[in-house]
Amino acid sequence: MKPFCLLLIAACFISCHSSTSEKKEPGADSIAYGYDHIPAERSTINPNPVKTYRETIKSFETTDQFVVSLYETKETFHYLIKFEYKNLGAEDTLKVPNFGTQPSVEIVRGETRPSCVVGFLDKDKNFRESKLIYFEDNQLKVHVLKHYGVATYQDSLKN
Repeated sequence: MKPFCLLLIAACFISCHSSTSEKKEPGADSIAYGYDHIPAERSTINPNPVKTYRETIKSFETTDQFVVSLYETKETFHYLIKFEYKNLGAEDTLKVPNFGTQPSVEIVRGETRPSCVVGFLDKDKNFRESKLIYFEDNQLKVHVLKHYGVATYQDSLKN
């Protein structure tokens, strides 16, 4: 039992004091930004849609509107998604990572009819897709395309 404990202590000591020449870098898909303080809650909420995507689908019998709208919520980095098509309506949420700037949301046309991709602009104004909203089998559906998050890294190796 005593040799096992000594071996366990030695392993912990070695792992805690590993070489400082290796730094863990974020992955290829990761982006590192500086962080500025943005309030977690909005002081005023815009009751009108921030963004709206509208697509007209015509068939022999009817003409239908596929509509997706983004609304502000009390939380600065959360948005309410309302969508409707063929007298069906549904809601979902969009969570935008805090990049240290006010969030900017976007809706772009999807590949199939009717559909759209809901996402946001990062700090470099690149569109980041988050959710696909579409109509299939007489149902409105939401598919999460990607998850995003923000983490803070502290470089403890600096002297």
